[in-house]
Amino acid sequence: MALYRFLSDHYVGTQYYLAGTIASTADVGGTLPTGWPPSNAVDPLDNAGVNAFYALGQTTPVLVRTQWSTQSVSPPVTYWKRVVGSSNQWALTGLGAGLPAIGI
Repeated sequence: MALYRFLSDHYVGTQYYLAGTIASTADVGGTLPTGWPPSNAVDPLDNAGVNAFYALGQTTPVLVRTQWSTQSVSPPVTYWKRVVGSSNQWALTGLGAGLPAIGI
């Protein structure tokens, strides 16, 4: 029951998602597989999505871009950011701001 906005074009199984597309998991009637582990090129839009994104741990940010369309894509609201004053602690912004920071 997770909802995501794609930041770049994706293939998930046999389904193609353009950057900017919003999709949910099959357990709530969406087209993404139930339990799909999100890539670092999505912006989670609900608590289930944030929890799945957080569970994967800190990842390198990606370019926000479209490849095959002219649809504009906004930057993510929820992403990993280094904790100020720390060399190895990372925390989520946006919807994930209330989750504890993790060390890498």
